[in-house]
Amino acid sequence: MGYIVSKFGGWANADSGRVKIAADLFEMKPDRKIKVNSAIGKIKDLPKVTDLLSDGAEATIKKGVFPEDLIEKIRLNHYYVFEPLGISKKKIDEVINILYDYIKMKKELSDDHFRALMMGAGEELFSRLDTVYLKEIRGFNAKYVDPRDIGHYLMGHPLDGKVTKEAEENLKKLLDIEGIIVYPGFFAIDKKNRPMIYSRGGTDKTAADVSVAIGASVYENWKEVDGVYSADPRVVKNPVLMEEVTYKEIRELTYISFNVLHQEAMLPVMNAGIPINLRNLTNLEHKGTFIVNERKINLDRPVIGIAHIENVCFINIEKCLMNEEIGFANNLLKIFEEHRISIDQITTGIDSMCLIVSEKEFKEKTVHSGVSEQIRREIEPEEFMRWLKENLDADLVQIRKKKGLICVVGEGMRHTIGLLSRISVALSKNGVNIEIIDQGPSERNIIIGVDLEDDKQLAKKVVNIIYNEFF
Repeated sequence: MGYIVSKFGGWANADSGRVKIAADLFEMKPDRKIKVNSAIGKIKDLPKVTDLLSDGAEATIKKGVFPEDLIEKIRLNHYYVFEPLGISKKKIDEVINILYDYIKMKKELSDDHFRALMMGAGEELFSRLDTVYLKEIRGFNAKYVDPRDIGHYLMGHPLDGKVTKEAEENLKKLLDIEGIIVYPGFFAIDKKNRPMIYSRGGTDKTAADVSVAIGASVYENWKEVDGVYSADPRVVKNPVLMEEVTYKEIRELTYISFNVLHQEAMLPVMNAGIPINLRNLTNLEHKGTFIVNERKINLDRPVIGIAHIENVCFINIEKCLMNEEIGFANNLLKIFEEHRISIDQITTGIDSMCLIVSEKEFKEKTVHSGVSEQIRREIEPEEFMRWLKENLDADLVQIRKKKGLICVVGEGMRHTIGLLSRISVALSKNGVNIEIIDQGPSERNIIIGVDLEDDKQLAKKVVNIIYNEFF
């Protein structure tokens, strides 16, 4: 049986009581082998540590000095968490002072490699102090393992790294280390030993890559909720909790709006067949939600989840004989690729296509996702429509804004006759006009588009109507 990799995010690490509970988990179950940590998250009256480090890195790049008041706030964050656990200010200061050595490295690093070094330091600071707590206060056989020492290599942009094959092999060496391994998430190095990070929120990716490398039996992700609900609890009152959901189902829901975990973090564990267990750190009795490759389908409940997203737009393109023009779709998609505009959904007719795009795609564009420091540019939608019409020699290119999408998901949907009819009838009875409806080829999802111009809450109302129909 493989070991368990347990990941603790910023929320879990922002309170001494929760840090203690996390330690208790390793006492309760010896199979928990690796503790992957984020930096300290939001603490009342203090900014997040990663935000402070990011601001400090920018100040250093622009003015040559890392503001001392930012380091003081970083220090206060760590005092707040670790002093109640029995770690002295002297020891905390000793660890925080690592930052001064890193600041000196600005002269030898590019701006983005320096950003990576500083932004990833929050995970290191927490994990080093967490190791002190586990080892010296709790008496565990615990060891801090630095990604730089193990050979956790990333490639690509310094602020949006991707794991390498060599790193996957190097991470297997974690199995040779006795006791509990405390492993910081988010940061690593490239093959030239320069600082690298995954994109923002990348501790999920670290935990996933570690899980795959060691052949973990389970990847635990500890949060502040009991698991994944069938609908957003802020939209639907007391929705059903999913005990099991497949990777493909959760991918459909997460793509629309479910904030479960980093989407890219799911792919490696999905391919390796490792289940993810989302659990509540403050409700240990609850088994949480398991994300698995396959689950037993309950035909009495074909729909497992309903998600929605607002502020999307429909881009309608019409051209006579479009279906006979070889390469039309390729030329269209190439224009969106060149402008770095992501497309959520595509529906087609003989002489028409409709592209569904989030309105934010036209606003703050950035070269690397999750990196606020990159140069941004805004795209004017109407100007872009004229550009599309001219370059595609189209008869009509029209953008319709203020739309909402609702996504209905379930592996059992493909085996259920009349499901689409039930949705349509339920919406019709409630006076909802469907502007777009599309069922994916896998038959595990149905996308519904509605207009929010006259009713900003319509997408949420549709979620409730469909939820009541199936749950």
